[in-house]
Amino acid sequence: MSAKEFSSINELSEYIGVKPKTLYSWVAKGVIPHYRILGLIRFERQEINNWLKSFHQKDENFINKRINEIEDEFSL
Repeated sequence: MSAKEFSSINELSEYIGVKPKTLYSWVAKGVIPHYRILGLIRFERQEINNWLKSFHQKDENFINKRINEIEDEFSL
C-alpha cells in the first residue's frame, strides 16, 4: 500500500491556484474534502485530484456555471 500524500492550506493554494482565504471558507462550509489532524487542516492529494476531476467538462461554460452554483449554494 502506498503512503498518502497530504498538503497544507498554502501548498494546496499553490497547487490549484485558489487563495488560502477561499480554501478556509470552503473547509468551513464542507465544500472541499479535508482532514483535521490535531487542529491542522490537511488535504489528501488524490482526494483533491478526484474532487477537481468532478468539475472537468469540455465546455468551459459548464465550469463557470458550476462555480456559480457552488458560490450561491454556500454563499461564498
